[in-house]
Amino acid sequence: MPRVCAITGKRTSSQTTSKRKGSPKKRGGVGLKQVGVHKRTFKPNLLKKTLWIEGKPQRVWISAKALRSLDPSLLVNPNK
Repeated sequence: MPRVCAITGKRTSSQTTSKRKGSPKKRGGVGLKQVGVHKRTFKPNLLKKTLWIEGKPQRVWISAKALRSLDPSLLVNPNK
């Protein structure tokens, strides 16, 4: 099961970063040369929480942002 927020749909995303070497032309150099490219991942802040949906407990991944905006009554057992 991939780590995806059940409410907002946030998921792991990837991006490339690059290293540059040299002195920029603006400062009198010959320009910046790209010497390395690396792939990195951005992971969302996900928490596994038990939500009460239609009177039944369900464990789902929820992002921290979605948890702050969530109705607090979904986190407690309605039968107690």
